[in-house]
Amino acid sequence: MLIPESCSCAALRQASRHVTRLYDEALAPAGLGINQYSILSKIDRFGPLTLHALAERLVMDRSTLGHLLRPLEARGLVAISVGAKDRRQRLIKLTPEGAALMTEARQLWIEAERRFQKAFGADESVTLRTVLKQVTTVAFSPGAP
Repeated sequence: MLIPESCSCAALRQASRHVTRLYDEALAPAGLGINQYSILSKIDRFGPLTLHALAERLVMDRSTLGHLLRPLEARGLVAISVGAKDRRQRLIKLTPEGAALMTEARQLWIEAERRFQKAFGADESVTLRTVLKQVTTVAFSPGAP
């Protein structure tokens, strides 16, 4: 029987690192890591997004997102422009090169997802994603027991 970690944060981080290796290895032929793929995937799915909106969808702080966007922009996979209504905003969109790479990378991601579900179980995978989504929506109050 597996003994659970005594700290939820440690358990989540360990599981995340373990699963990230699977996806990073699968995406390596496209020259992407899972963080970069996640960014491109959100933009591909929802269209151009402001930095703030993209960070919210990724449950990521804007400074980390900005750091991850720089290499994608340098590779010509995303274009970052000034907002039309508010010049303080940054609008991020896929370039044609980014869209083409997503077509290739999506197939690699599908294979990684298939491997995960085969090893972990299809029903368990859905349950896991549901619980993890719930975790991202919990408001942790300071001083709560």
